[in-house]
Amino acid sequence: MKNGWIKSICSVLTVLMLLGTLYGVLSIQKMLPENPINTACPLDISDSSLDADGADDTGNRKTPDPMEAPSAEPPNTPEPVSTPQSTENSASNSPEQSTPSSSELSTEIPTIASTLDPSVSKSPLPIGNATAFPIGSQAPDNTSNPTGIPEDNTPYPSGEPGDTTPQPSGNPGADEPYIVTNLYSGIYTPENISNDTLEFYAYPAGGDGLILKVFIKERNEDTNNGNLLHPDSLNHFYPKLELNHEYIVTMYLYQNGILYGGASRFYITYRSRMADEDNPNIGEHPPTIVTNRDGDDSIITSSRFIFRVSARDWNGGVIYANHIKVMLDGVVQTNPTGSTVFEYSLYLSPPNIGDDIEHIVTVLAWDDEGNSAYRRIVLRYHHVPTGSANGELTITIDATTLGLGILIEEICTIHEGETAAEALIALLDDYGYEAEYGGTPRLNFYLRRIAGGDIAYYASIPDTLWQLILRDGITLTDQHDRDSIGEFDYTRGSGWMYCINGMYPGIGLSEYYPIDGDTLCLRFTLAFGKDIGGYDASGSGEGSLTSYCGLWINDEFIQLTHDYEEVERVDPTEATDGYIDYRCRKCHDEYREILPAIGNGSSGDMQCLPPGKKRRLIPKIHTE
Repeated sequence: MKNGWIKSICSVLTVLMLLGTLYGVLSIQKMLPENPINTACPLDISDSSLDADGADDTGNRKTPDPMEAPSAEPPNTPEPVSTPQSTENSASNSPEQSTPSSSELSTEIPTIASTLDPSVSKSPLPIGNATAFPIGSQAPDNTSNPTGIPEDNTPYPSGEPGDTTPQPSGNPGADEPYIVTNLYSGIYTPENISNDTLEFYAYPAGGDGLILKVFIKERNEDTNNGNLLHPDSLNHFYPKLELNHEYIVTMYLYQNGILYGGASRFYITYRSRMADEDNPNIGEHPPTIVTNRDGDDSIITSSRFIFRVSARDWNGGVIYANHIKVMLDGVVQTNPTGSTVFEYSLYLSPPNIGDDIEHIVTVLAWDDEGNSAYRRIVLRYHHVPTGSANGELTITIDATTLGLGILIEEICTIHEGETAAEALIALLDDYGYEAEYGGTPRLNFYLRRIAGGDIAYYASIPDTLWQLILRDGITLTDQHDRDSIGEFDYTRGSGWMYCINGMYPGIGLSEYYPIDGDTLCLRFTLAFGKDIGGYDASGSGEGSLTSYCGLWINDEFIQLTHDYEEVERVDPTEATDGYIDYRCRKCHDEYREILPAIGNGSSGDMQCLPPGKKRRLIPKIHTE
């Protein structure tokens, strides 16, 4: 009987525990905010032409205009949007996410990513359109920062708020607090704001007992949140900005004296007016812009065209892609390749009538000192049907680094829509060689090896090149054979690289569509491109030498300029010679300059040497 009572009690306790668990689950579900993707504006998520990563049917990313300016002055009586964003984080957890999702591409009511994932690119919000920001969200960033939104660890403001913020008029229609503002992250110019004063409105909505705190500081300041801004009676703020400076505006929302959520930050760049077609040069020292179409007005017959841009500031410094804006027929071109010279893959659309059309490319480059430059370039395009011949391509296969010289040099007919990889494979096949590669000739192509009977039978690496490889510290391998030439032969830095018209592109052969008159040279390197002039293109950063000060190309050795510095000096005496040792900063080549003894009646002043007599220069043997 005792056991029966125990079983009854256990059964009752079990039922009570199950009821408690069920109540807890229902309570949690009631408290959890709705996922913001469900409350986003339908325009943000209904674009069927975009995939999950924000790419359209062509695989191209849709990126907002990085130079978009405010469109209008904010209204005096803002109307909040009726559906606020949820506080739930909508950003992907993927560490590789670096492009805007489809819901971030709207310029009217963007979905804002959480500060937990600062790498997500943002879309601009045109001024004059208020939006509700989820608390703790990152404001849409439209600044030119290649690394994304920085983590500045700005702390929450200390203390309790003591002022009274006016409540917005009307009913915002939200069940939880949020911030309404027309401020956006981006670039502002004197044409957009008056008297260097940034005017914007911001106020809290969605509940009672709400207070909004707004701070501003310069981006490089270590002053926590910076200065507290005070609104006027219409909830407008008027911070003063300084030209060519960057700022962070931070907003905190309090409810009943308690901080609600995290900080919402906006990144503001205030700079001088940018150059345009009417004013192509702005500032005392506008940048210089060089393209691969300068002085070339020839007709392009390929619908895929690689447009190269190099921009330098007045000191000769590189202006990088985040300070360059290229547009084709008014559309911003994104995702350039290259490290100092940037390549943009342009698609030249055919004309509606006939076969000829002109496309307009514009280039804007700027520095951080208020200088900018603008170029307008006309591309004359003649449409050729896919598969039809549209010119000639010269292909050269160069193995000078192996002492084999030029293996193949041939002029080939190219066809519309044909990639450089397809043209190369066809040529190798004509000569009886087999290409071993990764990817496909139209996607992610990488040439690993060229095979053919006795192709490398007479291979002999030049002694000077081999000594530089040893000095560089590149790892050696035992891999090589007489019937093929490919990656990791002799060294870990070996493989095939290609250049077009003397330049090494930052894209693969399957992404390059040759045009009439191009020269494609496939070269074998033993040292990550240092021996053939393609080191910048490889971007490997391997070895201890930055250059070999020489090129082994086109069946010859081409000496480049050394950059010598003095590393040791011994002054001469009356009886013995002195010397100065020099070493090249790039390739570490060394030589010794002899300073003759000052005896035998010499005054010791080297400037008093007889006319025509030179100091003796002897090589200094480099030892490892």
